[in-house]
Amino acid sequence: MSPHQGTRQQPDLRPGSFRDHLCEKANRKGRAVIISDDEGSDDELVVTRGRRIPVTKARKIIDINHVQQAASRPLRLQPGSDVKLTDQSFIRIVEYIPDSVEGPFIRGHRLLFQNHWELLMQERRNELVQLVKINDKMEVEDSISTVPVHEVTGNCTVIFTNREYPDLQYRKHVEVVTGDDQDQDIYFCRYKSADCNVASDERDPSRPPKMGRIERLHPDEADNGVLVTRLGDIEFAIPDTELRRRWRGVDRSQNKKYTFGDAFCGAGGTSSGAFQAGLKLKFGIDFDKAAIQTYRRNFGMTKAEILREDVAEFIRQASSVEGESIVDYLHMSPPCQPFCGCNRNPNREKNEKDIDSFSRVSALIEVCKPRIVTLEEAKSLTDIDKRKYFRKLISGFIRKGYSVQWKVVELSKYGVPQTRNRTIIIASGPGEKLPPFVQPTHGTSPGLLPIPTISSTIDTIPADAEHQHEIPEMRSTKDAYAGDKLCQTIMTAVKPYHYHPSGTRRFSIREYASLQTFELTFAFEGTITEKLKQIGNAVPPLFAKTLFVHLKAALGAADDAEDMEQ
Repeated sequence: MSPHQGTRQQPDLRPGSFRDHLCEKANRKGRAVIISDDEGSDDELVVTRGRRIPVTKARKIIDINHVQQAASRPLRLQPGSDVKLTDQSFIRIVEYIPDSVEGPFIRGHRLLFQNHWELLMQERRNELVQLVKINDKMEVEDSISTVPVHEVTGNCTVIFTNREYPDLQYRKHVEVVTGDDQDQDIYFCRYKSADCNVASDERDPSRPPKMGRIERLHPDEADNGVLVTRLGDIEFAIPDTELRRRWRGVDRSQNKKYTFGDAFCGAGGTSSGAFQAGLKLKFGIDFDKAAIQTYRRNFGMTKAEILREDVAEFIRQASSVEGESIVDYLHMSPPCQPFCGCNRNPNREKNEKDIDSFSRVSALIEVCKPRIVTLEEAKSLTDIDKRKYFRKLISGFIRKGYSVQWKVVELSKYGVPQTRNRTIIIASGPGEKLPPFVQPTHGTSPGLLPIPTISSTIDTIPADAEHQHEIPEMRSTKDAYAGDKLCQTIMTAVKPYHYHPSGTRRFSIREYASLQTFELTFAFEGTITEKLKQIGNAVPPLFAKTLFVHLKAALGAADDAEDMEQ
């Protein structure tokens, strides 16, 4: 039977509703209550900073055989009850307000079917997601919705669980008992989801979300109870350590360096930053001959496995040797040209090949089973016209049980002297906490370093530095300019606006590399054209170092806390 068949259908995939719920406004006469927040706005959605309102912890024993009996009981509005609303969303009640001039109200956590298009998650029967909010720093803020009771259509049962989908789901554990002639009011919530584009009162559903977070529930957020099924009683909560063991099959690193794998590694910009952050390089993979020669020249001493091969071949070989390619951190930078705003004359054949590489992300996660995954991609990946690719990428993480967050960042705020904006994706595996997003290190705020400029970056390069005398041709001189500004984004080839402030020549290969934050000792192999391509394709090493220093500290702190609890 189709997921949408039965007496009650789940809503169609439709845009807009997710953000509508996150920025609900009291603009319906007689159908909303106005609650003023600290800033004086009249949002129907109340954000409680620093105060966590947990799901109910009363022990629940849910027997599927008694579901229909429970559905016929009088309406229950006490805290901990679950209700359905006329707009096909749900509320886990935290407060009932019976005495109000405008009528009785309920307050609680809003949930939606996870198959809404803008939630970026795969379609699954009777699966819900809890809506939360994030601020500009990607910090989660609990969100409480206030709804008039007349919008409630009835009670239901929502099970908050951190179990894997195959272990506790509607089809396998509910429908098998009740039959498929009609849907039952049992739903499952495993994730919290938020996105943030602009201020709540300025949201535009037609614009791409510049940041977002989909986080799996942790054991303390799951309901306390069991589902009584034909297959036995199934607890709603499972320890993080057990989830990690089931996924990775190995103990986490103890008293060892965290390991790092770099897929689509190119010349090694990300590996350079990870190595400087203290991670142990385990492998680097890329199909580009010159790029791998550069990688081998700079990282051969690390004893990392350096492979010039297609990622599909790596996956095939890794799949045949269980556990051989498992790492703590996995970085992937699949070719982003199909999603790049500057790709104005696309090569269809190459784009198809690059998109195929992009589709390998899920398989790489399967064979490497990383605790933390990072991706750096084009800013335009989140654009509406690229949404099908972005949704496939994000839902791929969810299918594997990962939590994931993304944000479009200005890399100049991390010490990169360019107008380079990139989509940064960070995911954490089953049993892992999703780390806080890495915060800027450069800017005008107190405590931050000054943002570097062209001149501050290239003026200190020694005249005898390697690659300093390798200079791409410039047919004629250009107007001189002040170098006290950011360089326009370094690309994979020479651009008309990339030249020395004197106007007499192009940037040298060394200057290009420094503007991409490679260390002066980092050497490149290949022709000038190949070197430019390697530099332009690279993740700026300084940003990578900042990112992995942060992620290493976060994972280490989580591991230390886990050790203290045991």
